[in-house]
Amino acid sequence: MQKGEALHYKVQPTDNIKSGDLVAVENVVGVAVTDGKPGELLGVSVEGVYAVPVPAAAGQINQGDRVYYNKAAKEITRTEAGNVFVGFAWDAGAPGSVVPVKLKS
Repeated sequence: MQKGEALHYKVQPTDNIKSGDLVAVENVVGVAVTDGKPGELLGVSVEGVYAVPVPAAAGQINQGDRVYYNKAAKEITRTEAGNVFVGFAWDAGAPGSVVPVKLKS
C-alpha cells in the first residue's frame, strides 16, 4: 500500500508531459513530478498546493474558487460542466498569471 500522495501514470501515445504539467487520469487530476514521453511511466502528485497558469478563457480566479480541468484544452477553468474537479484556489490569480491550487483528489 501507499500513502496516496502520488500515482503512477503511463504517458499516452500523443502526449509529452513536462514536470509541473497538470495530468488528468480519468477523474483524478494531479501534477507531473517529472517529464514523460509516450509510453513512459511517471509520478503524478495528487496532494499539495501547486502554481497553475491561468488562461485567458478562465478569467479572474478568486481565492476559494473551485477549479476544474478542461481535458481538451489542457488548462484550468472555473466551469464545472464537462470538466474534472482539480481543487480550490488557495489565492487569487488573473489571466496570464499563476494561481496556487490546492489539489483535491
